[in-house]
Amino acid sequence: MLGALEADGCWASLEAVLTGYFPSPQSVAVAARAIARIRAVNPKALVLVDPVLGDTGRLYVARETAEAIRDQLLPLATITTPNLFELQWLTGTSAAARDDIARTARTLGPPTTIVTSALHTPESIATLLVAAGAFLELSVPARTGIPNGAGDLFAGLLLGHLLNGHSTEAALDASLQNLDRVLAASAGQPVLQLAALIRGPR
Repeated sequence: MLGALEADGCWASLEAVLTGYFPSPQSVAVAARAIARIRAVNPKALVLVDPVLGDTGRLYVARETAEAIRDQLLPLATITTPNLFELQWLTGTSAAARDDIARTARTLGPPTTIVTSALHTPESIATLLVAAGAFLELSVPARTGIPNGAGDLFAGLLLGHLLNGHSTEAALDASLQNLDRVLAASAGQPVLQLAALIRGPR
């Protein structure tokens, strides 16, 4: 597959890569090789690694797959977007307070780490942006009855806003606003109501 893509000459035209769920360590290795080839022709390519490992205290993928994401993809990432459990698993910590989360995120490796579902209250859920010399906390309303896929949507929205020239802080703010519109429309629905992105302001 990688050979066919290289034969098409597509590597140089790619400005960004987004990784998400992987079913096996082998698929992680393929992605890592692809990113290396892209970076060889475009060192400035943006690599957003959404480490889809698990939530609520347990892994959703095999440990070997999670370890491959940690060891092979995170070192290549420009930005990573773990949820709090994923950050804890990747770093082997139990960080839960704001300052501890920020300190732990700085040890993860990528220049920018955005920790989703980092802090919870009955009314809101906070996302933390942690980068060299930068820290930002933004919250959206806590919502129930939400279908799967919010994390994937958030990562895609974030990358899109970054490619449109927004700063990381502005991209995060816009992505969370976009995401919240979708979640508000999706409560109690079987799937995310993506049409809310079209109906609402950008």
